[in-house]
Order: sequence, then structure tokens, then C-alpha cells
Amino acid sequence: MVQFKPVLSVVEKAAQDEMRKSARKVLKRSNELAPRDDGDLIKSGRVRVDDLSVTLQYTAPHAALQHERLDWAHADGGGAKFLELASDEIDIAEAVADAVRRELGGG
Repeated sequence: MVQFKPVLSVVEKAAQDEMRKSARKVLKRSNELAPRDDGDLIKSGRVRVDDLSVTLQYTAPHAALQHERLDWAHADGGGAKFLELASDEIDIAEAVADAVRRELGGG
């Protein structure tokens, strides 16, 4: 059976490319802020673009606890709310809007 890949419009392609690029920036920043105790948390970070949505996640079993527990201290640095803080610093939606505008010739 022949499998066909979806054909993306230039706008969709620009949006997806920028979502991936910006989400990787968020993940990089999140990794800088995350606890580094054994490195498993940071290694589990993932970016996934599907159609016109992007998902950033950590798949380590302890990721959610590490993210939410404000009272945990880490000898090697890092702390809670690492993904949330990183996403507050880097505006993916604005970056995507700029990329789409550029693709459409709007600057």
C-alpha cells in the first residue's frame, strides 16, 4: 500500500518549523533551570510537533514531582517550575506569528 505524506502549505511549514525551533529553545532553557541530580530528568526532555501544535514534556517518572515540589532542595542546583519558568521567558506563539508574517512577506 502506498503511503502519502501530507502536503503542507508554506504557512503551515513556517509555523511548524518555528514551533520546533522555539520549543527547543524552551527545552534548553528548562534544562538549565531543572534539577541536575542524576541527569535522568534532563535527558528525558522531549519536543513534539504534530500538525499545528507543539508539546514539550519530560518523560522521567519523577519529572512531575520535581516540577511541582517547591520545598525540595537540590545540591547540584536547579529547582521547581523549570519548564513553566522557561516557557514564560520564551514566547513560542509570538515567534510563530513572526515566522508566518515573514513567510507571507510582511516583515
